[in-house]
Amino acid sequence: MRRLGIALHVVQNKLIVQSEEAFASESKDNALRSNSMVVDQRRSRVGRVQDIFGPINSPYVIVRPNKGVDAASHIGAKLYIDETPGRDGKWKKSRS
Repeated sequence: MRRLGIALHVVQNKLIVQSEEAFASESKDNALRSNSMVVDQRRSRVGRVQDIFGPINSPYVIVRPNKGVDAASHIGAKLYIDETPGRDGKWKKSRS
């Protein structure tokens, strides 16, 4: 789990997050990508990264909330990127 930043606003039911570090300066393996899973401190899924914009030193990130998640309840909260292997867009639940 890597800290993304603090949620500042909700615009058209999407969270605007100000990142705390420059993701562009990191290696390609650790770079922030679209569709990365965003979680809160309790590791509850909040949504996915939709877009990245703004200054390179501290970009802003648009997070598209999951269905049933109230975006406004996360304003002021610290959000994180879930880096658990296998949790990308190809991840599927295992069958029992």
